[in-house]
Order: sequence, then C-alpha cells, then structure tokens
Amino acid sequence: MAKVESKEVEINSSAEKIFNFLSDFTNFSLLIPDKVENWKATKEKCSFKVTGLTDFGMEISNKTPFTSIVIVNDKDISSPFPFTFNWEFDSINDSKTKVRSFFNLDINPMMSMMVKKPLQNFMDVLIDKLKEKMENNY
Repeated sequence: MAKVESKEVEINSSAEKIFNFLSDFTNFSLLIPDKVENWKATKEKCSFKVTGLTDFGMEISNKTPFTSIVIVNDKDISSPFPFTFNWEFDSINDSKTKVRSFFNLDINPMMSMMVKKPLQNFMDVLIDKLKEKMENNY
C-alpha cells in the first residue's frame, strides 16, 4: 500500500461550503488539470482519462459532513489498481478551513515509485485550484 499526500492549505471559506462543493463531482470540472480528457460526471461518480494513461472511474463512498469525503475507484470501470482518495477538512473558524487530500493506492513498490510524483503534482494542482475557486466564489 502506498500513500501520497497533498500539501495542506488554508482556504478562506467555511468547511461546510468546501465540503458541499467537493461532495458533487460535477464541480470537479473546475479543478481538473489539462492532462485530463473525456471528463464525465454525475453528483456521485466520475470517469476520465489521464493523457498517456488509462481510463479511471471514481465514486463517493463515504461523507462525514464538513470533516471528510472518501472516494474509491468505481467498480464499473476497470482501474489499473484499487485506491481510496480522501479529502479532510479542519475548520479553523467560520470562514477559514485547513484542507488536505491523500491517496491510498494498492500497488507494488515499483509502480509506487512511478506514480507517486505525478500523483503528488496532480493533487497539488487540485488543492491549489480548490483554494482559488473557493476564495473567489467559483
């Protein structure tokens, strides 16, 4: 099992607003980087292709209001490996929240070395864009 963590950021927005935004995959279209193709989303599921890689599918499996969201690979879409993608929120006050995300990947050590850096960059782009969108009301 490999774990890849994003940087932690403080966002000038409430945990509730951030949680509600990330609880709907249709909002992720505002966050995804250019290397993502064929983006399709419903509120609970999404699918996409990363340029040069394979198709991925994700679905929300668990939500704890204003604290965390757990996303897993969509069983209907063949994924190269099982994973969980977690968002965690720590409310500082009514208008400021610490946010971080992390992936737990069920992959061998060789694959881990290959995917950690690109995945780290991907998550940092997501979290930077999330901060920008939340602080500018999308």
